[in-house]
Amino acid sequence: MDLRQKIAALAEELGHAENKMHYVIGITESNCKKALEGSDQQWIDWTEAFFNDREYAMSIYTESEFDLIRSFEKLVIELKSQKKAAIRVGLNQSVISSLRRGKYAGSKSEAFEKLQSYFAAKTEKENMPDVFVPVEYAPTTISQLIYERLRNVHVLGGCAVITGDAGIGKTKTIQKYFKDNRTNTIVITASVFNHNVNDVLYLLASELGIHDTNSRRIKNAVFSKLHDGMIIIVDEAQELTYSAANALRSIPDYFEAKGETLGLAFVGNPCFYKKFNGRYTSDRVQVSSRFVSEPTYTAEQIQFEDTKLLYPQLTSKNMIAELMFLHSIATTPTLGQRKALHIFKNAYLRGKYDLDALVKRAKEARVKFDNLNEILKKIKENVR
Repeated sequence: MDLRQKIAALAEELGHAENKMHYVIGITESNCKKALEGSDQQWIDWTEAFFNDREYAMSIYTESEFDLIRSFEKLVIELKSQKKAAIRVGLNQSVISSLRRGKYAGSKSEAFEKLQSYFAAKTEKENMPDVFVPVEYAPTTISQLIYERLRNVHVLGGCAVITGDAGIGKTKTIQKYFKDNRTNTIVITASVFNHNVNDVLYLLASELGIHDTNSRRIKNAVFSKLHDGMIIIVDEAQELTYSAANALRSIPDYFEAKGETLGLAFVGNPCFYKKFNGRYTSDRVQVSSRFVSEPTYTAEQIQFEDTKLLYPQLTSKNMIAELMFLHSIATTPTLGQRKALHIFKNAYLRGKYDLDALVKRAKEARVKFDNLNEILKKIKENVR
């Protein structure tokens, strides 16, 4: 058998193309070509020696041991380097080289145990279900409307209130807007731990790179770093106290008085408006009237095409029934898109996400439909 036949047989054995066998042999592609052409005796001898040593190793090792040698050779092709492959499996390059030739003088059992341990772990990892990674941002009907409203208040200045049901994509859209406009966008997130005037001041200072403990100096520093053409976006705005919302509202007024433009967007759940009810209602209405607000976005506004964007794993396989079921969850006000994603994630990580599996996961998550059987019947009728 000549060298061409040997290389062809090796390629078939390892399941890779012939032009990748030079990695296994340990020479460059051009030198391998010289050996095949018979134009350079040095590389002819090298290649012949490789096949002779490999044949000898095959004769002295057990079948399972030589399978490990094959696995190592496949790793060499994958990494395009014998050195990198040796490092990956945790063996010295000279050790694995000698082992492959059948000439290793050390403990062969220890070397094979290392190979066995590495490839067993690699196989286990490869056989695990894919890790579910949600879509970073999907240009859904609602997210595009929110994005456009952020853009408008950014350009025009003033205050805007953007409210919507939980889980419809408000935060994802904020993250996308920030990613697209990093140099002139500040995003802060209110919470039960960060919701009063001082908290908001410190959050702004942190985002602007200001590190101080004196509130007066921080305030001056914040206003000196804010500038014309910026936008401040407050996520989870419903957590703010009325005083904090009013303090933030004064920032665009300050810039407007200077003939400059700075936008402010309060983004949160519909209960944000509750801050303007109760005691001193007349004063609060005067403040809230300064906001540019529009109707709240609701789960019912989520379109089926929006749901398809969020589940490429299903859309690519045209799994319409599964998409319809998740859409039913997403458009239920008490559930929403976040709950639908949670159910799909649990099913996906278990390696099974057909309609029956999704229904099972939904029941485990105590998702309740008043008309589940009716929904399933409609789904099955639509996908016949």
